[in-house]
Amino acid sequence: MLIQRYIFVAIIIVLGLIWGWIGKMSYDSKLLEFEAKSKKTFIEALNIEMRNRNIPNMPMHSNSTTASLLKTEYPDSVYIMDETGKHYFKFYIEKHNNSTTNDVELRALQSGVFYENPIQPDSLNHIWKALLLKEKICSQSALRLSILDRHHVTTVTTTVNSAWCNKINPVFITYIGYAFEIEVTGFINYSIWSILGWWILIYLLSYVLSIFAAYIIVSYMLTKIKTLRQVKIKEVHIPVFVKESDGPHVNSYALRENFIFYAEQRVIEIDGERKKIPLQASLLLELFLNSKDYIVTDAEIMNTLWPDGSGHLKRVHKAVARLRTYLMTDFPIRIERENLDTYQLFV
Repeated sequence: MLIQRYIFVAIIIVLGLIWGWIGKMSYDSKLLEFEAKSKKTFIEALNIEMRNRNIPNMPMHSNSTTASLLKTEYPDSVYIMDETGKHYFKFYIEKHNNSTTNDVELRALQSGVFYENPIQPDSLNHIWKALLLKEKICSQSALRLSILDRHHVTTVTTTVNSAWCNKINPVFITYIGYAFEIEVTGFINYSIWSILGWWILIYLLSYVLSIFAAYIIVSYMLTKIKTLRQVKIKEVHIPVFVKESDGPHVNSYALRENFIFYAEQRVIEIDGERKKIPLQASLLLELFLNSKDYIVTDAEIMNTLWPDGSGHLKRVHKAVARLRTYLMTDFPIRIERENLDTYQLFV
């Protein structure tokens, strides 16, 4: 039936939206885990890089301590001091909270180490990629370093063959050093499959199974509703008999006990009392009685009542409504809209 098709299409759309929302929530959650794991492995790679360096013996000073930086009040600026003097840097709380470590002394050590021997993006990315492989992250990785020197001049360096980084979002941004003079942006060329993996197939299978289950449930419910709505009709059809009269034979239908419809005379007889009905109502009622299961389509009604082609849906509805008024008796006889394009007579 056409109404069933509309229902199933609506169910497919609704289930698609539901499972799409579930998939989106799952993807966002796993992406956060993916980004956190990527940053964690990078910090491990940075520590390995630190151990591979010769740590210089140089004094590093500041106007703040680890304890002061952990308080809610932060300084406006910090400075580091080397053989060339003091070098002030503006303090950014966002960078402070997004540093590779909360240890101020370790930050100072990072500044000294990477000031003497700057980080090579390709070398650090090689270490990072090896750690990513241990975490079963096999996608291509790249690093972008923005280095702020003592004269507040920024130099940007990237790994080779990293043009693809301009087309995707970074997985993390973090800062190295005491005064956050090294900004590191990490990129991984991941896909939805990299994040969800086999969960994609699980979601698709669940979507298909839910559609199938909904199809079974809705089909069963529609069948039950249709069964409950219909009045059971006896297997014996309404008898049609021919009654002899002075004039021509008269086609008569016994709808119920003491309820007879004389088609050619356009008369309904109820308990011996006769009532004349219009020609249109008579033709329509006879059309119902001669149709299988007393079901007729809008097109059949229009062809019967308006053979000249002047019929339309609005006229069909009015004709059925008028016929209903003549069938309004104590007997349970009614006409109902069965589908989008059919009516059914219940007797």
